[in-house]
Amino acid sequence: MRTFLIFLLTTTLSVQAEEPWRFINLADWHSAEKFVMRDASWYDEAVQKEIQTIKRIKNEYGGELMTLPGDSNSGHWDTPDFIQKFSPGSKPEDVILRAGKLCYEGMIDTFAQGGYSTLLMAVGDHELGDNPWPAGSDVARCQPQFRESFARAFNYSQDGKVFRYSGRIGAADARPLGTIYEDTSFACVHKNVLFVTIDAFHQEHYTKTIGEEGSVTGAVEGKHLEWLESVLSEARKDAAIKHIIVQSHLPVLYPVRKVNSSGMVFDDDAECDFWKVLRKHDVDMYLAGEVHANTVTKDPESSLLQVVTRGNSFSNFQTVDISDDKIEMTLYAHSGESLPKGSYRETGKLIIDKSESETTFHAEGGLALFDTTSRLLHFNFEENFDLKQRTILGLGEAEKHRALDGAYCTRSFANCGTFGPQYDALHYNVELVPGKNGMAGKFTDDSRMGVFGMGPMQGGLAVAYELSFNTQSEENQILINTASIWSKASKNFLNLYLDNGIPVVAISDKQFLIAQPEKLNDGQWHSVQVRMPHHGCMLSEVIIEVDGQRVEVALQGQDEPVNVLKSFRLNVGGRSYGHRIMTKLPVSNFIGLIDDVSVWSLQENE
Repeated sequence: MRTFLIFLLTTTLSVQAEEPWRFINLADWHSAEKFVMRDASWYDEAVQKEIQTIKRIKNEYGGELMTLPGDSNSGHWDTPDFIQKFSPGSKPEDVILRAGKLCYEGMIDTFAQGGYSTLLMAVGDHELGDNPWPAGSDVARCQPQFRESFARAFNYSQDGKVFRYSGRIGAADARPLGTIYEDTSFACVHKNVLFVTIDAFHQEHYTKTIGEEGSVTGAVEGKHLEWLESVLSEARKDAAIKHIIVQSHLPVLYPVRKVNSSGMVFDDDAECDFWKVLRKHDVDMYLAGEVHANTVTKDPESSLLQVVTRGNSFSNFQTVDISDDKIEMTLYAHSGESLPKGSYRETGKLIIDKSESETTFHAEGGLALFDTTSRLLHFNFEENFDLKQRTILGLGEAEKHRALDGAYCTRSFANCGTFGPQYDALHYNVELVPGKNGMAGKFTDDSRMGVFGMGPMQGGLAVAYELSFNTQSEENQILINTASIWSKASKNFLNLYLDNGIPVVAISDKQFLIAQPEKLNDGQWHSVQVRMPHHGCMLSEVIIEVDGQRVEVALQGQDEPVNVLKSFRLNVGGRSYGHRIMTKLPVSNFIGLIDDVSVWSLQENE
């Protein structure tokens, strides 16, 4: 028997300040695909384990409702492989509607049996078939069916006639009527909080390419944006609404930590109109997912916080405690035996305190406020850990990722930058020896060093990196490697080589920026910094500094904007995670000493 979601009121309910309440936040659950495969021999057991886990969370942590900022499933329901297994000969449109009904009704029923009947769910890329959406493709054409299958389950009544959030927020409609998002974007009030759920996947026409992901991009525009502004404006007139929380799937502010994610984000970072509207109307918190990791970032011009979190099969979740003048979020991470067993431990805390005239913040652990101007990665080769003693978030769920270009890693070098232990570097056969400042890493042709966490470079966003080295090799050696782990094309990276002692920046196998100093393979210590002067800069604009001094450069090949694919892991001194592409290029692993590897994310005018 199908279980249906409880309706939330779209009118404000009065609540006493002394009556705090709680909700649960769970981004990127990614476990609902099983409900499409109900004939599988393992199905009943798998569903029961999910119910037990949800019951445990409900019993131990409570929560009156649950926010889910997207990505509940896999969603590749338009593909020939899925159609052949699910319903051979059927049209993608029909398969998407049928698979979605099974998937989402099964999910809703499972959460209800576990104790959560009120789910505020945002669409993610997987609810829309998964990115990319090439212009003219089936997945691009079938966006209406993906939205319909999702909305019919989560946002409509049993007979499909009544939208659950069809009231008004003041004088504003509770959803953007007349747009393609009218069933997937909505606002509702629960006690003293306005929740606004946003469908951030903008499409103009399935045959029109509008961004790197094809016919879909991360944006809120036109009448959709006008509706959002009207809702927020009306909410600020209502004294009973003490907090405004907006959720969507995609991060806006960058950089954010990433684990095994395509890393899609909103277009234009903090300059996008969506973010400006949230800032203008004093939104308290923006909840997002997508990147399977935790990063909290404060808007530089307001008290608005972006809170990007990880769920991933209940490996993480957050409790959010609400009172009239405070929002308190606690991050929990699972460890030990597989769920529903094992234990949860508190790994982060975030408090937004509005009790005085100026909002203050307390943030620590996995929810500490992130400084976008800080050094994200820094490897000084002073601390060398067993991976069992200092764990890396997400790596335990993906043992195969401990292998770097055929070498299995059991140890890591500490990341002393602000991205923290999640960006520790796995290594193999890198010996620690005395260096220029403390210890350094001694690399051979058989050495490996790579960061499991993805990024932080992405697209044309400005970055800088720097390292010190000592070598006498005359080979074309890899110092920094940002080649994609998924693509097969030898392009869209920002690599640094040392070609017989000459620093070379490469964005493909045919496009290079060559420094013009004396050779640096003289057996002495040298440092090289590579810096993009602004977002979207051309290769010819990239700045190379040697030993602290900017050097002249020569462009070889066509000049193009720097555009780093999101699907890479940073590698130092060799091919490592990027071996699939790098083995095709005339470069070799580094032989010599390396120290003080650093990576920064830069703002426009740095």
